[in-house]
Amino acid sequence: MNKHQGKAAGFIKAFLWIYCSFIVFILGYITYNSLRPKSQILSNTFGKPTGLSFDNYKKLIIDDKFFRYFGNSAIILIASLVLLILLSSLTAYGIARYKFKMKKFVRIFFLIGLMFPVQLGIVPIFLIMSKLGLINNMASVILISGTNVSMPVFMLSNFFAGLPKEMQEAAQIDGAGEWTIFQKIMMPLAKPVVMAVCITVSVQIWNQFFIPLIFIQSDKLKTIPLLVTKYTNNLMSSINLALAISVLSTIPILIIFIFFSNKIIDGVMAGAVKG
Repeated sequence: MNKHQGKAAGFIKAFLWIYCSFIVFILGYITYNSLRPKSQILSNTFGKPTGLSFDNYKKLIIDDKFFRYFGNSAIILIASLVLLILLSSLTAYGIARYKFKMKKFVRIFFLIGLMFPVQLGIVPIFLIMSKLGLINNMASVILISGTNVSMPVFMLSNFFAGLPKEMQEAAQIDGAGEWTIFQKIMMPLAKPVVMAVCITVSVQIWNQFFIPLIFIQSDKLKTIPLLVTKYTNNLMSSINLALAISVLSTIPILIIFIFFSNKIIDGVMAGAVKG
């Protein structure tokens, strides 16, 4: 490593330390104030606490039935991930391992999907869901979230394309069929990429606000982001509850990243390999 590279690496490390410290400070500040009453937060934001309590959390959990919203978000997340991995892995495997007409166009088609948000097609999507009778139904959110496969297809197709053809040919000689090869050989090898996809997509699905807002009207089916907006829309009158719900909604994703951060790096590196 030359002198210039050493300086650049040092600068990047310093920037990352400053950035991480700032994020930790913000998280600590939000958590600290979520344990204080509204009057103290507004009058003495950075002052010493006269007393901390879990009253804000009790109101959210008991009065606002937080765990009902949590359960709805969890159901949508798990079902969406199952559907997304099933569709994206089969699609990526077909693109990467087989030759067919317009193969390049199909790859480009999924890459283009990365550039356009679902909001651009919300009108036809809404009409389709209405025809299917899925308005005010979690199935509509699951279908939309589970078919957002552009990024997973891109990562998995790169990984599958990089696997040696001899592996597939040896399995075929041993009498393995296409489904057996895919299920017993290819998917276990793709586990790091699948884990990375699940973790990164989980953040998007968990935090999505627009799709549940459009397709879910019943309070019994609403998700955590919709509960968050209940208090952030009028922040000054409910800032204590807004801070508390922000902490509660962040904890699941934070736990996932703490325990599986290495899986993200391994999976992205594996999925970035060109075949």
